[in-house]
Amino acid sequence: MSALAIAGGTVVSPRGTRETDVVIRDGRITRLGKAHARGRTVSAHGLLVLPGTIDAHVHLDLPVAGTRSADDWRSGTLAAAAGGVTTVVDFTIGSAEVPLAAQIERRIAQAREAVVDYALRAEMVGWTPNRIGELAAAAELGVRAFKFFLAYASSGRRTTLGVLRQTMRSIRDLGGVAMVHAEADELVEPLGGPYPAARPAIAEEVAIAELGILSREALCPTYVAHISTAQGLAALRAAQRTGAPIVGETCPHYLLLNERVYTEPDGHRFSVTPPLRSAADRAALWHSLPGRQLQSVATDHCPFTNDQKDPFRKDPGRLPSGLPGVETLLPLLYSEGVRKGRITLRDLVWHLSEGPARAFGLWPRKGGIRVGADADLVFLDPGKTWTVRANKLHMKTGFSPYEGRALSGRVVGVLSRGTWLVRDGELCAQPGHGTFIPWD
Repeated sequence: MSALAIAGGTVVSPRGTRETDVVIRDGRITRLGKAHARGRTVSAHGLLVLPGTIDAHVHLDLPVAGTRSADDWRSGTLAAAAGGVTTVVDFTIGSAEVPLAAQIERRIAQAREAVVDYALRAEMVGWTPNRIGELAAAAELGVRAFKFFLAYASSGRRTTLGVLRQTMRSIRDLGGVAMVHAEADELVEPLGGPYPAARPAIAEEVAIAELGILSREALCPTYVAHISTAQGLAALRAAQRTGAPIVGETCPHYLLLNERVYTEPDGHRFSVTPPLRSAADRAALWHSLPGRQLQSVATDHCPFTNDQKDPFRKDPGRLPSGLPGVETLLPLLYSEGVRKGRITLRDLVWHLSEGPARAFGLWPRKGGIRVGADADLVFLDPGKTWTVRANKLHMKTGFSPYEGRALSGRVVGVLSRGTWLVRDGELCAQPGHGTFIPWD
């Protein structure tokens, strides 16, 4: 295959920006610097050239609350590509009866129409210590990240602290990571639904504090999902100061929305777990990003249509919980973060690319514009403005929590392993292009 040169763009990394050319051959980056005349050349003058976004937390085709998340692997990854996401990290469908290896193989088969690349975590539902040998089998298949819940005991998803402690030692020995939904189950009222009164901030704070102690003792790399509160963030930082190898993520909805939306007539459509919090929590999370106190910003993309949520407007205990976000992740964080001076471009690509790549065994193949890496590139035009409209997006929801928000900066091109997914602003991605990326 002849070389492809991306010429004259502003290339961004967590360490800085520079105007340079990027040369691609056989799906990999082979050179940074002046491109020679041989091969094809595409001008990126006036554009930001970013490493492909990694959405480290999505739920595609997930059975939940008697229904399924609205995006399947085809629609969800088409939406991802349109927004500049070139890799998603999803989960197996956890089961007490199905071995982890079988769960992984089933999920890879379900993902055959994926448009973007993907990695997986094993969901540890119904997990017991006598299954510990399954961890090595999962690692052999390229999965070394394992998802636990400290909440949801009523549905059988919760892992007790004793079992988690024992399993974390084995994960450490495999060179893997424990990802944890951190809410203390004893402080949550499930029938109250995904609202702050039923899932208070203290539930997150207590769970992260406990998790930090376990991480420190086991020396197990630990990743806290969807931190939503200032108290949870403080508990994470306190654990890190004691030497715990623990990191965390937050999500765009915790940065941009707050609990006041629940008072609106359509407030139930904003249901998500953990719930949206206060303006003070939102400010604390924004403040954490310039210092890279968090490892990533991910979406927890788990969309439901209005028809799936509206029947449970007055029945919060049965309300499907989750928001769409994979397509708007990069545009929102650029417009609301970089353009408004809350974070730098360097912070942007840390939280959306290198940070999640390092957390989940994707680095150095993914997450950076560097020689030898996959040619996953996003071309963002900082001069373009647009308005979020759910009916113009590719996510299957009919609803966006950011409806009507005016944004600065638009994705106009996306390369995945050197193949165009978006070109000149048009989505041209093909189902089946995406491939499973193992944690080797």
